[in-house]
Amino acid sequence: MKKVLHYKTNFLNKSETFIQRLTENHQNYTAAAFCYRKKELAGSIPVFESPKKGFESIKNSAAFHANLPLPFYRKIVSEQKPNIIHAHFGYDAYKMVKIARAENIPLVTSFYGSDVSRLPSELFWEKRYNKLAESGAYFIAASDFMKHQLTELGFPQEKIGTVRFGLHPEEFSFESKKPNQNNIMMVGRLVEKKGFEYAIRAVAQLKNHGFEPDVNIYGDGPLMNGLKQLASDLNLDDQIHFHGFLPNNKISLAHQKHSIILAPSVTASDGDMEGLPNTILEAMASGTVVVATKHAAIPEAIHHKETGFLAKESNINELSGILIQIFQGRFDLEQIRKKARITIEQQYTIKKMVSDTEQIYDRFV
Repeated sequence: MKKVLHYKTNFLNKSETFIQRLTENHQNYTAAAFCYRKKELAGSIPVFESPKKGFESIKNSAAFHANLPLPFYRKIVSEQKPNIIHAHFGYDAYKMVKIARAENIPLVTSFYGSDVSRLPSELFWEKRYNKLAESGAYFIAASDFMKHQLTELGFPQEKIGTVRFGLHPEEFSFESKKPNQNNIMMVGRLVEKKGFEYAIRAVAQLKNHGFEPDVNIYGDGPLMNGLKQLASDLNLDDQIHFHGFLPNNKISLAHQKHSIILAPSVTASDGDMEGLPNTILEAMASGTVVVATKHAAIPEAIHHKETGFLAKESNINELSGILIQIFQGRFDLEQIRKKARITIEQQYTIKKMVSDTEQIYDRFV
């Protein structure tokens, strides 16, 4: 069987289920991976990790910190003889350019968000991306919005395709009718681009209209203390609860207890943007109504008042206004939930993601 060798420096971080769902579900390719650090979400495929002891460790560590191809990487690629090298995130794909060229192996790159929105403006990366654009066999965008971004960065349009994230819909317990409660959840890293500050401020505005929903926030990150302080300053300590990071199976259970998820993403001050948050897709599959923003690729999945709701970025009044109308019963939420689930079943399945990706591989094998 044909072989694909996946590459990411850290394989994989606990939030990167969107990559694991591909690597664990190949149909026509045998999959393995290589990395500098093997992490908690490595999964069941073979993963080759850079040595951490002895002279080999010193040699590879020096190359890693100099942003040069690791001798260990060359060794693994030479031994494994894959038909395709699939690198994840643009900053890691650049590390594969020389190795793929030397071994004459097609290099496919998947982009996901910050590697398209923020990284290109940093020192040296415009030149590095020019090399990647010239040498790479194909570039996969997670959305049509991101495909346009890559074109704007100078990647050849004919070498870019969209492959959407995928889920196993059957793994998500769908309820078209949620419990008659206004519980709200938020899920994600507590970083600026998630926009949680605006959601908390919107919840504060609801009090003026007689609504005091419970809000549960699942995730860790550098803004944790600041967001807790904001909630306290707004007298929301009794309503807003911070739970830290939870694994996917616990998040799935949380969906059964919430009727709404807030995903108020924004463009961060350093230009960082989302792709399409996986948390939105999981909510749509679970029957949790999505209230999000017109940010990046979110409108490709969320159509306002059809598969969820959209507000302008950073617009507290619009966010609170949508929530008030939902609480007042102005929308047929059952139909919105059903349409959201159908969208997942038709456009965002693992089967489709794997098939679309492997069709790209087949062009070069």
